Amino acid sequence: MLQIMVVENDPSLARLYREELEDAGFRVVVRSDLRNALRTLQGAPAHVLVTNLDLVGGRLEHWMDHLRQVHEGGVVLLGRRCRRPPPIDGLSVLDKSSDLSDLVERLRDMANTAWWQHAGGNC
Repeated sequence: MLQIMVVENDPSLARLYREELEDAGFRVVVRSDLRNALRTLQGAPAHVLVTNLDLVGGRLEHWMDHLRQVHEGGVVLLGRRCRRPPPIDGLSVLDKSSDLSDLVERLRDMANTAWWQHAGGNC
């Protein structure tokens, strides 16, 4: 089962993400800020980190370099009509919406890719 860490500072949205993603079959951990998320990732890795583009701040490349020190998995950034960032390995960008179907679909794609990569080494 794919372990998802959601970083969301709005309690209502955090609850929505947790409920919807758990209903879709994912294990979900929610943190309210990136600092706590990074501390959690040091001891309890997640397959995918999902966060709001607004919480990242600063240069995205610098933030991703810092994140990669504790997180090797995928990253999904959510934003409203956000500009597309430069290509960064393992980074996906989706529009933030109350309809989580695109997010669930992206996470399922990431889970399938991870499963096939893992299974490919055992054939």
